[in-house]
Amino acid sequence: MEWFRELVFGTGIAHSILLLALVIAVGAALAKIKVAGVSLGMTWILFVGIVASHFGLVLDPVVLGFIRDFGLIVFIFAVGMQVGPSFFSSFRKGGLKLNGFAVLSIALSVGIALILCKVADVKLTTMTGILCGAVTNTPGLGAAQEAYHDATGVSDPSIAMGYAVAYPLGVIGIILSMILLRVIFRVNIEAENKRLEEARRDDPFPSPRRPFRYEHRFREGDESRLLGQENRRYEETLYE
Repeated sequence: MEWFRELVFGTGIAHSILLLALVIAVGAALAKIKVAGVSLGMTWILFVGIVASHFGLVLDPVVLGFIRDFGLIVFIFAVGMQVGPSFFSSFRKGGLKLNGFAVLSIALSVGIALILCKVADVKLTTMTGILCGAVTNTPGLGAAQEAYHDATGVSDPSIAMGYAVAYPLGVIGIILSMILLRVIFRVNIEAENKRLEEARRDDPFPSPRRPFRYEHRFREGDESRLLGQENRRYEETLYE
């Protein structure tokens, strides 16, 4: 049974793959739980990973580095594929204004983080992780870890620690903020969904998540068509 103990409690590659699969599976199952119509989604995977590491279950460093980088690459790729078709066209519909607000919010976040870093006497690396976690910016975490490693030649676990501490509060804060804004401005979800569907129909660059498909079917009318006569009519419908 030595192989089983090594598989479950060891530090090898097989143990790392098994642990990853279990953490992701349990987190994905918990993501389906909703309280008052609200779910934390895939954030549960982070919580399950924190609990697993608390009990001494660790990954092989090589596997951890590969999974972290590969996951970040896939995440960025998926986001690019989702927003790519409408990215440039959005600049004609107020995109510059929205990007300006994004730059302003980033500048304010970084400024507040630097002030808190000095006032609270927190390490800059830890505060960097807290900043990424507070705004749920996983790519920012990966970039910060990579930049620190390239600059110093070593990895600092305090970046990930700060991220893990702030991320749950960042997710919960965003959910509560959206609920509060919905109540204050009396947002009608059904009306907003209808407006969104109308905007999508008017968009000349449809999202790749909703591709155009062709449906080919035969219209059946009388018995002659069922007998394979030449007066069979063919209809092609284009729908989204």
